[in-house]
Amino acid sequence: MVEWSDNSADPPGGRPAGGGRWHVRSGFALRVSAIAISMAVVVGCGGSSSGSPTPTVAASATATPAPIKVRAAYGNVTPANLAPFYAKEKGIFLANGLDVDLSLIDGGGKAMAALLGNSVEIAQLGGTETMAAYVGGGDVEAVTLFVPVSPWVLMAPASYTGPNDLKGKTVGVASKGGSSEVAANQATGSVANLTAAMLANQVYAGPGHPPDTAALFKSGYKVIMDLAAQKVPAVENCTIVTKKYASEHKDVMQRYVDSLVQAIVAMKKDKPGTLPVMQKLLNVTDQDALSETYDYYVTQIFPIYPEVTPDAWNYSRDELAKTNAAVRGLDVTKVIDNTFVKDAQTRKLGG
Repeated sequence: MVEWSDNSADPPGGRPAGGGRWHVRSGFALRVSAIAISMAVVVGCGGSSSGSPTPTVAASATATPAPIKVRAAYGNVTPANLAPFYAKEKGIFLANGLDVDLSLIDGGGKAMAALLGNSVEIAQLGGTETMAAYVGGGDVEAVTLFVPVSPWVLMAPASYTGPNDLKGKTVGVASKGGSSEVAANQATGSVANLTAAMLANQVYAGPGHPPDTAALFKSGYKVIMDLAAQKVPAVENCTIVTKKYASEHKDVMQRYVDSLVQAIVAMKKDKPGTLPVMQKLLNVTDQDALSETYDYYVTQIFPIYPEVTPDAWNYSRDELAKTNAAVRGLDVTKVIDNTFVKDAQTRKLGG
């Protein structure tokens, strides 16, 4: 309530005289003060002079799941293993939620032993080693096939004149029971070791493929049998897992196979970007040899969808049976699983 007061009697007529002042009674003053304090509190807690409140709801960020760790190995330094190596180097595995530890275990037999011994979950190696392991009691299967035709040529020194020259000579293979043995019998352990043994004249003849053939040609070796030109079926390089792991980790396996398909598509579109990755994998600096290897493997051999179909497996089984009777008559459908590649194909992952 507002009233006039000058601490004296009101003048006549109740009108204020000069020198008087207006007073606010204490009850009203308290209410005004309370309102002012309340306004200050509101402003101090996030209010604004315009009267529009500032939101105080906390943002809820969705955490990115940690990538799944996978131990994988490849059994030889060969262009046939380029897809998983490329997927690792270019971050494709990681983009698909996999933290893949990809290591070299030199020799398909050793890589298979690591798989069966649970040292790795996935191995990149040949189908012949897979069939041999299966008939030996290994619960293994192939889920991809990158090289469905043999890339091998059998090479011998320039002095070679015919099959009789092989009598009494050492013919090398990369690994016992491996795909190079089907192509060619002294086991050297790996493709790199085989090439080195031939260059050192420790092995008279043996199978080869780019880029190793470039060094052999320069050293005077020549082709005496060309399986590549004949398009001989092969199961040269595959993704191998135990059936138990595949059944218990289907999501991981699908991501892994998806990554390989994406790697093949990317490589086919980008030769300049692929050559440095190939150089790192093969430890080869000869750019002509690398270019030749790309043109052969990436352009001509690697399928976008690396299906595992029975035809090539049956052919390789029959060839392997000549040196390993245990695989004779093997039902190859028991060692192949095409579901992961088919799933990627159904989703048109490769375009």
